[in-house]
Amino acid sequence: MPYRPAQPRFSACGTSALLMDVAAGAFDLPAQQHLWSLAAEGSAVHRIAGVRGVVLGVNSMLVRFDPLAAQPRDLHEQLRAAWLASEPLEASGRLLEVPVAYDTRPGSELEGIARHAGLSVAEVIRLHSGADYHVAAVGSVPGFPYLVGLPPQLAMPRHQTPRAKVARGSVAIGGTQAGIIPMDMPSGWHVLGTTDIALFDPTRAQPSLLAPGDRLRFVARGGKP
Repeated sequence: MPYRPAQPRFSACGTSALLMDVAAGAFDLPAQQHLWSLAAEGSAVHRIAGVRGVVLGVNSMLVRFDPLAAQPRDLHEQLRAAWLASEPLEASGRLLEVPVAYDTRPGSELEGIARHAGLSVAEVIRLHSGADYHVAAVGSVPGFPYLVGLPPQLAMPRHQTPRAKVARGSVAIGGTQAGIIPMDMPSGWHVLGTTDIALFDPTRAQPSLLAPGDRLRFVARGGKP
């Protein structure tokens, strides 16, 4: 059955932004495809008077506006109409393969993920590298991809206390999502291994390597689980 956009929910974010939530709970790919369409330059949302820009999230979109040029109540209705009339952006982005050196050392976080899942380290690597992921959104820090498609067996609660520094290139799991750390940064995600792919480079024409709609596969490199 074709996806039909449901009524969105709106939350005020200060006096100059609205958060539009379009799906509750777990990631919803059809809903996200509609958000990709609305977030694209030139879409109906960008043509609404007073809208300054959008920030794509997972199942949501933050709309920034000029409070002197747009009233929140009117903006609610215009955004709702744009959402209900939206068409999905179904064309797949690029498919990238990301080489990963999985950390199979005793005491590694990968071993902790395996213990939590009741699996062997080899099974965790097989599941993680055997899945196809979609880039739902890019954010948090420049170049960080929120990846959906993680096998549910590998879902892992985040650390209660984030580590002060997780190394650039760390391939990690946080809750039901996967990700790649684009720079040295604090994080509560669990690290499975590392990659040498540069996710963000301000000197490139397109600084962020990945974009919403791209697909990704992890490929085990080096060593044996």
